[in-house]
Amino acid sequence: MESRTLRTGAVRGHPALADIVEGIRKYPVWSALAWQDIRQRYRRSLLGPLWITLTMIVTIAGMGPLYAALLKFDARDFIPYLALGLIAWGLISNLLLEGCATFTGSDNMIRSVRLPMSMYVYQMVYRNVIIFFHNIIAFVPFAIYLDIPPRWLWLLALPGVLMVVVAAVPVAMILGIFCARFRDMQQIVASVVQLSFFLTPILWKPELLGSRIFIANYNPLYLLIEVVRAPIYGYVPGAKVYLGVAGITVVLYALAIPLLARYRQRIAFWV
Repeated sequence: MESRTLRTGAVRGHPALADIVEGIRKYPVWSALAWQDIRQRYRRSLLGPLWITLTMIVTIAGMGPLYAALLKFDARDFIPYLALGLIAWGLISNLLLEGCATFTGSDNMIRSVRLPMSMYVYQMVYRNVIIFFHNIIAFVPFAIYLDIPPRWLWLLALPGVLMVVVAAVPVAMILGIFCARFRDMQQIVASVVQLSFFLTPILWKPELLGSRIFIANYNPLYLLIEVVRAPIYGYVPGAKVYLGVAGITVVLYALAIPLLARYRQRIAFWV
């Protein structure tokens, strides 16, 4: 009992950790706000978020056979690889791009209500996870057409999504703070994300690099995609992939927590 009290006191004594914990406790608030964001985004729309799913299906159907022919891959093998890569990339890229607007996009609420800053991070992450599970439906028509049966291995993608979510929280904190202070950062991040799409094995496979495959293995975005894509594609990611994602996450939290502790009080003035 005494050790538990000490741990609770340690969290309360650290402003960033206290903010993170208090934000988690506000789950009813940020989850409701995330759903409200989605409803407002697709207000008066006939299909709502399923428009994103249909767009993803059309994109995969157009790019899959084309790039399979250009890269001389077997289309039956490459199309699922591309489909899952694009769906996983959609989650990761949206987390990065919308992470830039984590605080600036909630400026009215930040100015008027005193709430944990981490709550806005959780709201953004939760919103994109919901959209991701809409997008994963886009894989179903191709699985049916290519006669890919469901496997228990697919469930291993859920821990992968969780790892992406856990890593996305400190990224959104870092990007949200910097983009609130320096508004040009959002355009820089958007350009870097666009370039990263072509540098990450999504439209192509790492094997094409030959002896330089290490370039892909040290790409953090590739590791994050693999923990989601690989189980559904048909194999378990190696221990190096999971350890790589875990290491990236630890480094991100080591950067985000001091940053949040130092600047959380200033965000309301920056937005």
